[in-house]
Amino acid sequence: MISRIVSVIVFSVLTLLVVAQDIGTDRITMGKITDSRLNELSGMVKSFKNPDSFWVHNDSGDSARIFLIDKKAAVQAEFWLEGVSLVDAEDIAWFEEQGKSYVVLADIGDNRGVRKDIQLYIFEEPLYQAGQQRVLIAKEQIKKIVLRYEDKPRDAEALFVDPKDLTAYLVSKRDFQVGVYPIDLKVARAQGHAELKRACKLPMTFITAADIARDGQHIVIKNLGQVFYWKRDADASIIQLLQTKPDTLAYQPEPQGEAICFGEQPTTFYTVSERPLGLDAYLYRYHIAASAQQN
Repeated sequence: MISRIVSVIVFSVLTLLVVAQDIGTDRITMGKITDSRLNELSGMVKSFKNPDSFWVHNDSGDSARIFLIDKKAAVQAEFWLEGVSLVDAEDIAWFEEQGKSYVVLADIGDNRGVRKDIQLYIFEEPLYQAGQQRVLIAKEQIKKIVLRYEDKPRDAEALFVDPKDLTAYLVSKRDFQVGVYPIDLKVARAQGHAELKRACKLPMTFITAADIARDGQHIVIKNLGQVFYWKRDADASIIQLLQTKPDTLAYQPEPQGEAICFGEQPTTFYTVSERPLGLDAYLYRYHIAASAQQN
């Protein structure tokens, strides 16, 4: 654990060399993680169907399930994916298609870089009903996409889906300059598989999470110590955007903060942490300074 933290600090210092400026934020504590089932939270995304709620999940070692938590970080229900066996789920994303909202659970973690294949699981977003505690998502409702890197296995913990064209973007974790890998979800869902080809590199490392705002114009990517922020011009592609220098959003590091997501508006984002060594973890809301939205 100590060596990992030291590595992150070193990487964060190196990353500062490419950052344009630091944008102010205001942080509010929304609630404390108290449910023992939420011991290693690694991914989070704002729910579309369930107001003031978030989809979260643990990483390696947990069962094939996700949780719906409210804005105070209390569990509303757990949702099980029938017929799915997870290895290391590390992020969760959302997209809308033909009036329906979908969840993407990314089983993409690979600490040792040995997995031949990794997987995405896509299913229509559940609508929570009061009183539900444990809900089964039928296997017939889940689409599995098998992914394989074109060169070699690698670790990844970050994925988001561009709402403009339904391209998913996977960001690797441990490369000294992390890679960005596009996935055409329309094609991948039809074929059931896709090859991961790197489209660009980013001069940062140890990336643990990413998200894109619902308007498709704002992106955040984080490691354990920093949150990088891009604002997109109307005609810019995601790859073009990510090759420009990001700003950083003021962020207070958490015990092991591996999850981030935008709120319903791009003026806010949320973070939550694992609970290493029994340390407390909280759901935080950050409000981004108005100047960032005007740039």
